[in-house]
Amino acid sequence: MKRKPLLSNCLLAVAVLILSGIAPVQAGFDAVSRDKSITVLNPAVTEKLAERVPLAPRLDTLEGKTIYLVDMNYEGFGRTAVLYEMQAWFTKNMPGVKTILKLKRDNYASDDPALWKEIAANKANGVILGVAG
Repeated sequence: MKRKPLLSNCLLAVAVLILSGIAPVQAGFDAVSRDKSITVLNPAVTEKLAERVPLAPRLDTLEGKTIYLVDMNYEGFGRTAVLYEMQAWFTKNMPGVKTILKLKRDNYASDDPALWKEIAANKANGVILGVAG
């Protein structure tokens, strides 16, 4: 078994202590880093709950309604097969329901204000967000 040099073990221990916020280790580096600062996020859990927003009320029927099927572009390929299947199902089984299939811009994590405005302008009655296929 090959052993790591003692110096690399010590540097690893110092890095762990610094990242965990141990003050005595940090004190030794204050002289070196007086002019430099970094910003970190505090991973501590806050006691304040997020504002709760109620769900939209259920529709009494889908007949005559417009439903958007939005591909969230989760894997970056777009146009997941499951949304095509859903649209085909609605066409066959509920022809009175208008479905509009849309691909969200960029990827699932980015915003797409133009799409949300389109959905609102068309007064969509519902949206199904698809994230897998």
